[in-house]
Amino acid sequence: MRTRTAKRLQNDLVRAEHAFQREAGLLWGDNTVARAALSADRIVTTAEALIRDSVSTDWTVRKLCKQLECAPGAIYRYFPGGVDAIGAEIRSRHLAELGIMLAHVEQDREAEGLASLVPESMAGCLSRRCRYYLQFAREQGEVYRSLYAYNASNRGDQASGLAAEILVHRPAELIRLAVANRELNRPSIGTFDSEQLGLLIWARLHGHADLVLSGLADDRLQELDDRLLIDILALAGFKVADRPAGLEAAARAARQTR
Repeated sequence: MRTRTAKRLQNDLVRAEHAFQREAGLLWGDNTVARAALSADRIVTTAEALIRDSVSTDWTVRKLCKQLECAPGAIYRYFPGGVDAIGAEIRSRHLAELGIMLAHVEQDREAEGLASLVPESMAGCLSRRCRYYLQFAREQGEVYRSLYAYNASNRGDQASGLAAEILVHRPAELIRLAVANRELNRPSIGTFDSEQLGLLIWARLHGHADLVLSGLADDRLQELDDRLLIDILALAGFKVADRPAGLEAAARAARQTR
């Protein structure tokens, strides 16, 4: 009697252990060991692949579990916020990568901006950053959409801080430096005003990128991009923007010689 009771208890413990391991994503229905240990990095990487393969940011934890071959509970142990929390991590990674590339093209005098600008000028630096942002959105549409696809309240300070730094604060800093270089049609500009201009610049770029990705823009993309960059320089008060026709003609001529 005692032997049967002990054996039944042992079987119950084994079943309970297997159930817990399956829930944690360590074992599957056939009780085989997981091919790759589940981790936060593997979850995020798989979610990124899911976005790329489906050409959509509309995915669920259930779809992710199917790819990872684990139970939903295993995902929520790493990311209690589910899709929004994973999306915030994806957003942080992509923003960090975008920030590195924007910093690179800003300093790269061979990178495309507006052809007639002095490469080392603040206008030249800003135009190169803006041009690359549009190029990034166009060439990596799903990655670009993932930056803005998730619930803002769950994005986290890291992602929001990165976005503000690379999309608003740095352009604002370039505008303040342009004052010191006497590139603007004003003798001075405060931090608040330059930050507001930085925000407006990002809003113009974002709106233009969305228009292009929606397919509503016509086949004159280069010309539209040129005009947008000229408008942005004019918005910030750069002196070179007083000659928009010359800037656009120079940019067009530069492309024709390539």
